[in-house]
Amino acid sequence: MQKVAFITGCSTGIGRELALQLNEKGWKVVATARRPETLEALEKAGCLVLPLDVTDPGQITSAVAEVKLTCGRIDLLINNAGYGLIAPTMDIEPVALEHQFLTNVTGVIRLIQEVVPLMKAQGEGTIVNMGSISGIAPTPFSGAYCASKAAIHAWSDVLRMELQPFGIKVITLLPGGIVTDFGKNCVETVKSNLKPGSWYGKIEQFVYSRANTSQEKATPVEKFVAEVLRKILRKDPPVNIRSGKRSFTLPLMKRVLPEKWLDKLMMKKYGLDKLPK
Repeated sequence: MQKVAFITGCSTGIGRELALQLNEKGWKVVATARRPETLEALEKAGCLVLPLDVTDPGQITSAVAEVKLTCGRIDLLINNAGYGLIAPTMDIEPVALEHQFLTNVTGVIRLIQEVVPLMKAQGEGTIVNMGSISGIAPTPFSGAYCASKAAIHAWSDVLRMELQPFGIKVITLLPGGIVTDFGKNCVETVKSNLKPGSWYGKIEQFVYSRANTSQEKATPVEKFVAEVLRKILRKDPPVNIRSGKRSFTLPLMKRVLPEKWLDKLMMKKYGLDKLPK
């Protein structure tokens, strides 16, 4: 029986590479994205492509129903879709904050709730949620993104316990710096959120620097995906998978350094020590 993987956010980066490598391994891959025209290469490779905006409950229901009708099962759900809202917390408008959580948290929860009944009926399944080391070690100018990933970590921990009786595994993936368009997309959120007259206008170059942090000496996406798939596809996979640049360093610093020391290091890195007292 051919196994079925359902992946969100496949237009570029990690999602696209996950789809390609799982397809090469013989899986039936359902690749989704907000803009299905970005999935042509995956469709040509043999993937089933579907439009899916995870902030739209109707599209979530329709996509899962289509997969159930076409494939009859879902063995692996990878909640990869998401983005990073980078801006000083005092500059973020409520609508921008809401969209960050709709995409990174609420959409993930809704999709899981649609898929899990099918996995329960099968008696097995694996859910992979895309967390981040930023959810463990928050940094200045990324409060919304860090909080959304911390929420996913907590949700995954609860799901792992609640779904275990039904044969469903839950894995949290915690990437470090991976070569993708993530940084470029983060820069756009700075442009749209940093207000004229912002308290942080004098150090705006540091805000933009935070947007590009993930791309500093980043791990190639092909290498990252190959490594994490080896772990995800084990019979008994780890519950947390860290991979990529700084995926171990920053959490270790968070664990061993006094909070005030780490605060000073992060404030210096992102220019907060340069603001007038």
